[in-house]
Amino acid sequence: MKRSRVVLLIIVVVELVLIGMRYQKNGGFSAPVKSRVNKLELGNRTAVRQMETDLDTHSKDDWVNLGQIYTTFALMPEAEYCFKRATSLGSLTLEQQFKYGICLSRRGEMEKAIQMVLPVANSNNELAVHANQQIGFNLLRLNRRAEAEKYLRKAGADPISELSLARILIREDRVSEAIRVLDGLITRNPNSMRAHQMRSWAYEVPGDTYDKYEARVSYDHSMHTSGMIIIYPLSRDWDVDAVASMGSAKHMLASSVALQKGEFEKAVNEGARALEMIDPLWRPGYAEAMIDAHLANDEPVKALAYLSKWLIHDGESTRLWELAGDAFLAMDDEGKAEAAWLRGTRIRASKTFQANAEICHKLVQLYQTQGSQEKVTIYHAWHQYESGKLQWRDNNIREAIVSFTKASDVLVQEEQVWFYLAESQRALNDRASARESYEKCLVLNKHHGRAIVGLALVN
Repeated sequence: MKRSRVVLLIIVVVELVLIGMRYQKNGGFSAPVKSRVNKLELGNRTAVRQMETDLDTHSKDDWVNLGQIYTTFALMPEAEYCFKRATSLGSLTLEQQFKYGICLSRRGEMEKAIQMVLPVANSNNELAVHANQQIGFNLLRLNRRAEAEKYLRKAGADPISELSLARILIREDRVSEAIRVLDGLITRNPNSMRAHQMRSWAYEVPGDTYDKYEARVSYDHSMHTSGMIIIYPLSRDWDVDAVASMGSAKHMLASSVALQKGEFEKAVNEGARALEMIDPLWRPGYAEAMIDAHLANDEPVKALAYLSKWLIHDGESTRLWELAGDAFLAMDDEGKAEAAWLRGTRIRASKTFQANAEICHKLVQLYQTQGSQEKVTIYHAWHQYESGKLQWRDNNIREAIVSFTKASDVLVQEEQVWFYLAESQRALNDRASARESYEKCLVLNKHHGRAIVGLALVN
């Protein structure tokens, strides 16, 4: 037994020596990288494994590219290892330094990330704005607000940086400065929900700038604006682009392009390939795209099969019932199409107002073919109401008032029609008309909380 252990030890020592000699000779291991890529969906897993297999271990750029892909898929230890290997092969370009800094940031190594990105921020490179922004964000995570402010200001008139800067100024009780920043931001981005919301917060801070009326005006604007300034830096765009170039997303993009070109069979085939690659995962967006492709390819039965899966996985929605009605109509079953669309109109909790409007429009068309004029009138009014909500959401207030007014001429017993008309009128400071509309809403529902608040504001 003792002799066997000695022999085993000798073998291990020899192997270690040989490995060390091979490492020195080759300037590092040349074996393919093996990551935890098995956590990814099938399509992405295959694509990343191929990158690992094709990796030239003596290429700085290959290591950087692989590191960026690992960063995208949150394989952070693997990503940092790749960037370290890249630095051992030569100096990184400014863009590569920036990518390394992003990796370090996501690893939580803020100080290292700042030092890595600092040369980019101090350069004339096109990434300098993003580098200053990234440093500012990292400093905020370190709770070094004064330094963060410096770098966020260097980022210039960038909406993401300005929102972060305004937040710092509010927290530092420099509210008037925050309001100036936000006013400039709103001038350039008038439909920014977040900017209006933050402006409301600023005016609510006790002090010289406290203004209840301005706070309320900004709050109201935030409630009917849909413009979103996405709070993430350039690196997230790179993530999106990387994912779109491989795996299931690549095939789903090809499906969408084919559908737009009228290549319906190709759209179906590419979509099916995408779904194979995510199995057993489920993505409602993929299912919706496949339904659109099958309907365009005159395959309503197959579309209904996907709709059934969608219903099982995610429950009903306005959009689901709209597509179900489309499928039934394609099968010349007007009764089921009508039933599906009517079901969709009853799902008022849907976030997709557009779907509500589309369903009402399709019901109008159906009833016109059937000669049901009374139903045409009613659902045309509902279409006006849903269109008004879209216009309200997009801050097209005058157009919204026109739509809500047309709807109220028919839907006189619908409290929400009067409420949204009142809100739109108040947004344009037509206090007398708003008061009348709020009162009509409250006659129908005396407990309508938002109408009670609105009426108090115009009295």
